[in-house]
Amino acid sequence: MSRASSEGGWITTFADLMTLLFCFFVLLTTLSTQPKKCADIELFLKNNKKRYQKYELRSTKLSCIISLPQDYLFSSGEAVLKKGAFKELSPLFLKILDIPEHRKDLLTVEGHTDNVPMKSKKFPSNWELSAARATSIATMLINRLKYPENSISVNGYADTRPKASYKDSIGSPIKGSALKKARKINRRVEIVLTTPPKSMEESTLLFGNKN
Repeated sequence: MSRASSEGGWITTFADLMTLLFCFFVLLTTLSTQPKKCADIELFLKNNKKRYQKYELRSTKLSCIISLPQDYLFSSGEAVLKKGAFKELSPLFLKILDIPEHRKDLLTVEGHTDNVPMKSKKFPSNWELSAARATSIATMLINRLKYPENSISVNGYADTRPKASYKDSIGSPIKGSALKKARKINRRVEIVLTTPPKSMEESTLLFGNKN
């Protein structure tokens, strides 16, 4: 073995040690994070099953996700809330504001469309349509239900994140009634409730303007 090779061996060992320490701290952080509690929202939806039977509640480690079916919210190709949508939605969001677990959550409104190409003067593509629909919901929450606007954000995903696949079990495009059903499922608005970070002050700026 050459002298250069032997002298470089400690660098490899040190790099391995740093990798192991990094993995350890990532694992420690993951294990210390408490799962997001969605039980109170689930109970409310169950107790009001007749009104919210088409709603879907999912949870992740950090978020509660409520899927709102689009059909009663917006007309085809439009981003203005239908008459009666506010009356339908307000009890749910007022309940969320009343639950201590979610009172300070960050709320993200996500707009999702089906895969039918959208092209109109108002909305050149599904990107603009999905973002506009999400913005309509966010505006309603802020203006009519007095949600704190600094806790709300909006995302438009067009048809890039379908909940129901447009392909069958062997990977072929679905057709007919199956396609119609998938498109109906994928036309939706999702409300993502996420536990906020402890504070901006406790975070460390790694890159950017510190002034």
